[in-house]
Amino acid sequence: MPAWPTLRSIITYTGLQAMYRRRLRHSRVKNLFKFASPKMNRVLTVESSLEFDVCFHFEYTSSISSYEAQPEGFYYSFQGKQRPYTPDFLVIDKVYGSKFIEIKFYSELEDEEFREKFRCRQKSALDHGLPLLLVTDEKIRITPVLSNLKLLHRYSGLKSLTPLHLTMLDIVRKSGKVRVRDLAQETGQPSSLVLSSVISWLAVGEINSDLSAAKLGVDSIVWC
Repeated sequence: MPAWPTLRSIITYTGLQAMYRRRLRHSRVKNLFKFASPKMNRVLTVESSLEFDVCFHFEYTSSISSYEAQPEGFYYSFQGKQRPYTPDFLVIDKVYGSKFIEIKFYSELEDEEFREKFRCRQKSALDHGLPLLLVTDEKIRITPVLSNLKLLHRYSGLKSLTPLHLTMLDIVRKSGKVRVRDLAQETGQPSSLVLSSVISWLAVGEINSDLSAAKLGVDSIVWC
């Protein structure tokens, strides 16, 4: 896997001067969450369960080549003062380019001071060469997408290929689109075993399925 393009490495084409890196610590009012990322080959530390959940989207969005939690921060001007700010994520997208991401619950947007601060942060981010986007829980905790992504994560990191894995992949490639139930019938293997093998291929991107259609199961349709 290529080295993660840190904010410091982006300086060469944005002119951005990194200011500082915030260090997360446990506190009485805030719990930290650990997300094991096969894509990044590291464990990411995030500040909320919502930030934890968005990692599943980053992990399995094919256009996102890399992402970092709590990247190097910058300063922005608010009410005549320079204030420090660290985005929740820096995302490198092969289609849409690099961007900062702020994660919030939709209910938090009702706070006028937050909205004013965020507009100032967006302006400073653009001055530094990258857009700052806001993503809320309504775009993250989507049913059944999030539960399917979490299922993929459980099967990520395919350790070894069995004959069944290879047989199913060959059938899917030749069939175009096929239902998991039909794969079980064609291979003569239990549906549960076939489904787990399919999910393993989905997790590494060799097989595709519509994760928004329904919870992954024997009636799911897959293709290459």
